[in-house]
Amino acid sequence: MDTETTGIVDPDVLQLAYISLVKTFSGSPASLVEVDRASEVMAFKPRKPISLGAMATHHIIEEDVAHCSEWVGTWLPPIGTEYLIGHNIDFDWQAIGAPPLKRICTLALARKLWPMIDSHSLSALIYHLMPHHAARDLLKSAHQAHADAWLCHRVLLAELALMPAIASWERLHAASEKARVPTHFTFGKYGPQAGQPGIAIDEVRRMDPSYIDWCLRSCDQCQDEYWQRALRGQV
Repeated sequence: MDTETTGIVDPDVLQLAYISLVKTFSGSPASLVEVDRASEVMAFKPRKPISLGAMATHHIIEEDVAHCSEWVGTWLPPIGTEYLIGHNIDFDWQAIGAPPLKRICTLALARKLWPMIDSHSLSALIYHLMPHHAARDLLKSAHQAHADAWLCHRVLLAELALMPAIASWERLHAASEKARVPTHFTFGKYGPQAGQPGIAIDEVRRMDPSYIDWCLRSCDQCQDEYWQRALRGQV
């Protein structure tokens, strides 16, 4: 799924798109993500202004959605949905009201599967996975919810091709959860320096435990559950 919103902080949803995927696994990664017939695109009138930064990303302006139903603050996927899949899925999940569903993050999986590339944005991954001229043509409609949902589906297929042991949605969810736990510092004095990658969290725990303690208590970037697990060694 994918959303386009009014901004980053406490956003209203302007566009929402999802693609329903079959629930069963019948022997290969491709069959796991065979597309069902059901897909939908919705547009909403926001209750707050669209930020300039958001507008510059998705190019949706107030006039485009003025005739739509007003965003009410939440959206529930179709009955029977068990998992939400998206690129940086937490943002979309929170934007629709944080429904009680399991999340699978293609961004986290991409960072584990292709650690050598310089960007893991959805568009960058399409350039990585396809001939560049074909990727450029495909990305002309990027940052619209329906187009991005299909791009995410394409990335998911590529990820599953590199994970042949994944044989169910639950195993894919477990792989996503593991991938979301950081292994190296991405900021601060132990983060990347002069083109070198950040220091491994386990190494910092051994050589500077007081810094780990500070991160656990006081670092805003470390307060989500995955950073907390990494810092505590609960991988």
